[in-house]
Amino acid sequence: ESVLIHAGSGGVGMAAIAISLNMGCKVFTTVGTQSKKSFLLRTFDKLDSSMIGNSRDTSFEWMVLDHTAGKGVDVVLNSLAGEQLQSSVRCLADGGRFLEIGKVDLSNNSALGMAFFLKNTTFHGILLDALFQVSLDNPEKAEVSRLMQEGIRSGEVRPLPVTVFQNTQLEEAFRYMATGKHIGKVVLKIRQEEPEKIVEPRQEFVSAISKTYMDPGKSYIIVGGLGGFGLELADWLVTRGATKLVLTSRSGVTNGFQELSLRRWRARSIEVLISTTECTSQSGAKKIIASANQLGPVGGIYNLAGVLRDGLFNELSKESFEEVSAAKVRGSYWLDMCSRAACPQLDHFVGFSSVSCGRGNAGQTNYGYANSGLERICENRHDEGFPALAIQWGAIGDVGMVMKDLKGGNETKVAGTLPQKILSCLNSLDVFLGISTGQRNLSKPVSAVVSSVVLANKGVAASTSSAVNVTISSIVANIVGIKDIKRAGDATLAELGMDSLMGTEIKLALEINLDLVLSPNEIRGLTFTKLAEMDNRE
Repeated sequence: ESVLIHAGSGGVGMAAIAISLNMGCKVFTTVGTQSKKSFLLRTFDKLDSSMIGNSRDTSFEWMVLDHTAGKGVDVVLNSLAGEQLQSSVRCLADGGRFLEIGKVDLSNNSALGMAFFLKNTTFHGILLDALFQVSLDNPEKAEVSRLMQEGIRSGEVRPLPVTVFQNTQLEEAFRYMATGKHIGKVVLKIRQEEPEKIVEPRQEFVSAISKTYMDPGKSYIIVGGLGGFGLELADWLVTRGATKLVLTSRSGVTNGFQELSLRRWRARSIEVLISTTECTSQSGAKKIIASANQLGPVGGIYNLAGVLRDGLFNELSKESFEEVSAAKVRGSYWLDMCSRAACPQLDHFVGFSSVSCGRGNAGQTNYGYANSGLERICENRHDEGFPALAIQWGAIGDVGMVMKDLKGGNETKVAGTLPQKILSCLNSLDVFLGISTGQRNLSKPVSAVVSSVVLANKGVAASTSSAVNVTISSIVANIVGIKDIKRAGDATLAELGMDSLMGTEIKLALEINLDLVLSPNEIRGLTFTKLAEMDNRE
């Protein structure tokens, strides 16, 4: 049979070429540079130079069709995306098989076109990492192991060339791989091995940043889910794997942005249920949890509800305390009570509290009181071995009550804090969820109440930043790998070799350091002259 293998100088590509040539296949492949083409010809003497195309454009399509008299190939092993994927599809012969091992188009739900199947073809999404997400007795694992052992014995499976980095060079390894210059595999060396093992080597531990992921088979409840923070949290849960959401709101969908968010999620096959039921009673909490359980076992409950009735202490009435406490205290209490029996697979029970409770804030005695009640509920759950976390947030930037109800801006102070960007809040939530999940087996777990704030004491911040003079220009230079900024002149970042990985880092750096949001095209057009002007304005 004939096979088209993309990125032939990569680890997967070289392994596939070796197997295909060993089985007598007619192999077409693509590479990104002339040096990689020369390397493949030296490594595989059965390869034909005229059957090695360019992986950086779509010219390989004409190469394949020309060599096969317009018929195409029997098998395509594809890792390219966009128009190159479409060109690869057109390279397939009648009855051919398309093996997709890339994830870009799959993750983006890109269109394929049903006409593809008129040639009696098949499309396979190959996700090798699925082997590591199932039980140890998975028969496919044993089959892969058997094939590997047979291939090693026959010489069909051969060692791949590697570029080795030490475990302290993770960033350098990623940057090297992002340049697209590597051949074979890029690997991290965890420890120095002895040529001959005398004793059993000591186990080495490497620091890692954990991420919290949601179970796609479980449902997640967000009380106050149609608010500004609620929509951001729901979107974050989706990016972390959630596929079933229950968003509660007393008023339901009331604006275009909420409707747009729902359409976007549903277009990605995310099940979203909007509930106007309040959780402040036993019957209401039971109904919300029952609705979520119909979608899937409840994996997380997030109470974001909040009501503000600010005023001086001597002007606050009993009714104002009750109104502010309803969702925070009664809602959390009934969600706690009802979830204990109805949610046996619950991973997260999170209440959003406020620094007005932990630090105090003038005019918000009732709000601090309500959040204090929420925190005591979480502490009680925590002590009894149930998942529980209360997060004391400061002012939230971008969205939420400070921006909406208080008509605030980026310099608005709440309880001695400045607004924290929503991206920073979600990063903090990720850390807190990881800690709360990992500490359940500890003999002395940490508190169920945590906080994330941006202190408004600018004097401290200023003295800290003056010790290390870090500019946005120097940050970008480090990302792009430019040692001398002056020599870069007015060349754009795109001209200096910025790739998509670097572009993502630069985008985050601009948002965090300058509160500046730019599109990918705008970032590609930046120069170090413009970045220096930004530093001077700051």
